[in-house]
Amino acid sequence: MAKPPFIWEAHEYFFEEKTSDWYWAVGIISVSAAVLAFLFDSFLFGLLILVGAFALALLASKPPRFVRFEVNKSGVLIDRELHPYGTLHSFWVEDNKHLEFQSKLFLKSKKLMMPVITIPMEGVDPEDIRDFLLDHVLEEHHYENVAQKIMEYLGF
Repeated sequence: MAKPPFIWEAHEYFFEEKTSDWYWAVGIISVSAAVLAFLFDSFLFGLLILVGAFALALLASKPPRFVRFEVNKSGVLIDRELHPYGTLHSFWVEDNKHLEFQSKLFLKSKKLMMPVITIPMEGVDPEDIRDFLLDHVLEEHHYENVAQKIMEYLGF
């Protein structure tokens, strides 16, 4: 087993290049939904749909940045934000090194607004991370958020 701290860098999210058809589909769907909202006298909701679609298109075109991850004796450091072990309820390591998928570390936080943190694992051994975290946090099976899987499938 390797000794802590475990340090690696990975993209903050999976990026898929969008085609012009994707942008057209988002535009047509959002304009149609906004027109329906305007027809039902919900002008504010229609405006919210248009602004949201514009923000979505801007964010979808932006490539992900590299984020530094570190698992050490104090907690889990994501960029400059430390998650001490006292604020974490449990963890799960999804070891996909034998598959073509990327391994992931799931951290269930005690914080209400951030229930499950998903960390991609590139260039580190998932077994080493798991063995180290067993001494600090409860291991509990976690699944990837269904909404996150749907968004990845749709190309977000």
